[in-house]
Amino acid sequence: MSVFKQPSEADFLAANEARHQLSFQRRKAAGGRVAALSKLHDELVSDSKLYASDSLQDQRDAVAHAILSVVGYLQAQGFSNLTLAPLMRPVAALCAREQNSPDMMFAERQRPGRPSATSTDHERMGILAALAEAWLRIHADDDRTQTQLLAEAARHMKGRWFGKVTRANLKTARDLCMQEGSDHPAVRSARIFYSGFVDGAEKFGPMPAFKILVRMLNDVKLPFGAGEGGISKTPHVFPTDPE
Repeated sequence: MSVFKQPSEADFLAANEARHQLSFQRRKAAGGRVAALSKLHDELVSDSKLYASDSLQDQRDAVAHAILSVVGYLQAQGFSNLTLAPLMRPVAALCAREQNSPDMMFAERQRPGRPSATSTDHERMGILAALAEAWLRIHADDDRTQTQLLAEAARHMKGRWFGKVTRANLKTARDLCMQEGSDHPAVRSARIFYSGFVDGAEKFGPMPAFKILVRMLNDVKLPFGAGEGGISKTPHVFPTDPE
């Protein structure tokens, strides 16, 4: 008999609401405000000088870095990522433009050519990788192959956010995060989301925690889109685990 309390419908709703409200709370500031403002001022001066260039690319870079400098200052003052989401959107749009995938908030028509992976794609890949890793950890003593386990995991990932997730999607996402460095956006996303699984597992148990995260993705709109664009084509990644 499990020692963990099985989450009810009310628990799902309460967990989603609590996580959502917690995402807006301001945390304790890190470091002195005067020193942080001085650093921000110096960065904005540098960005302003770059913006004065006749190069449109320099101006784009200056705008993106200036916004990121403001975001960095506010993060140091305890502002949450969810609170800063509107500031990050134009930065994401500028990055997407460089990858031939214009953000539709600012561009009604896409440019010719195949788009590259966007920040939203990387974020979604990280979340799928975290869920895949969670499922494999839950079934660590299972004698089935990784292929069989990931196929089963995909069948449990249903709903608005997931669309049509396959075993191959989960494997590609997990392999990508295992091969890239810790600063890769997909890896950062996976690390943050997997920590949510660990926290939930301590309270409800591993499998209920997995179900809560699946439910949350379908019910709650996460900051920076959380991969709201659907499954995208991803580059081939060599396998890291035996099938």
